Amino acid sequence: MHRHVISINGEPASTIVVGRGVEDALVEFAGTRTSRLIAVLCQPTTMGLADLYSGSLVDEGFQVTGYTVPDGEEAKRLSVVEDVYRFLNESGFTRDDLVIGVGGGALTDVAGFIGGTYLRGVPVMYIATTLVGAVDAAIGGKTGVNVDGKNLAGVFAHPEAVLIDVDILDRLPDSLKREGAAEALKVGFIEDMSIVEAYEREALGVDLEEIVNRSVAVKVGVVNEDFRERGRRAILNYGHTVGHAIETTTGRSHGDSVAVGMVAEGAASRAALGFTGEERQRAVLEQVGLPLEAPDATAQTVLALMQRDKKRDAEGLRMVLLEEFASPKLVHVDDATVQAAFEGIGLT
Repeated sequence: MHRHVISINGEPASTIVVGRGVEDALVEFAGTRTSRLIAVLCQPTTMGLADLYSGSLVDEGFQVTGYTVPDGEEAKRLSVVEDVYRFLNESGFTRDDLVIGVGGGALTDVAGFIGGTYLRGVPVMYIATTLVGAVDAAIGGKTGVNVDGKNLAGVFAHPEAVLIDVDILDRLPDSLKREGAAEALKVGFIEDMSIVEAYEREALGVDLEEIVNRSVAVKVGVVNEDFRERGRRAILNYGHTVGHAIETTTGRSHGDSVAVGMVAEGAASRAALGFTGEERQRAVLEQVGLPLEAPDATAQTVLALMQRDKKRDAEGLRMVLLEEFASPKLVHVDDATVQAAFEGIGLT
């Protein structure tokens, strides 16, 4: 098992465990508290895994109760959050009790939001079951639900632990490995080109344990510098300004949308900063089977959604652009740069 630690002001805040078989680590972290009451949140697609992990906890004497929220982004609605609050009320939850979220990025987003807000904060752990969750969504303490736009309501709240079982990731269908590759490649483009080189050599046959550990190491390093995204942490949003808008307007998966977003922002990087790696970026995304365009979107709709992006400030719209690989920069973009981004993905 490899452990990564996120710290705030020098104090450990969250431990990420990457390895094969995480039941012992689950019991270890759950056992650090005096309370024995645990609520396990899952989605229909992760009920089997949730039952498996719940069984391990019950065997150790914990009192476990479970709640299932809708699959995918449908879980990230305030009405769902309210339903879970009421469930926790009925279960007699206190601030000493523990919430465990078992699932992908959408599930950990909503579990973390609930943990960060219920009773003004209860302890939370995640068991990330998708590659997107393992390399990005579950790491770093961002939580959120969707209100008109993607993740427009949320809190910064670290889970006590994130457990990533590589055996589960190895068994994922190629479609989910491909989606997760988008977020892993994002990390490669902004900081660790060895991730990009691995996908160039092996495509979806990469060693996922290595990919996850490298991706988590980069994200932990960035978050340790800037937990609340006052500066450097914004680089982790490369591809997301356009990507989130694509995701919202088309209903495409997060990974596919971020891939298209990176193509767009690569084109914007060329126009604004002279980035020369645009074709290499497109080639590796295409090699793993990710989309390069969004023919089902319109420039007008995407731009309207971008205007709500969280990185927008009083001076206007900002994007993470690349001066070169591993050299990202948060830039206020003008109309010409946005137009270049749209042209890069065939939006008119």
